[in-house]
Amino acid sequence: MSRITISDLHADDSEGLLIDISNIDYISIYAGADDDLAQILNYGLKNLQFALLAFTIHEVAELAKSFNTQ
Repeated sequence: MSRITISDLHADDSEGLLIDISNIDYISIYAGADDDLAQILNYGLKNLQFALLAFTIHEVAELAKSFNTQ
């Protein structure tokens, strides 16, 4: 993985250093993902699935309690 140290950045070529980042370095910088929107949507979907599962478990428990006559 590439690292940029302060001593590597000079005022005249700092822009060129950032432009010359390879695709592998780009993936390393952005945690291995090219499409951040898809990851955000996937995270939101997993949260909704968890909420639905929790609600379902709660409602099944309430339904089971309603059959208890004691």
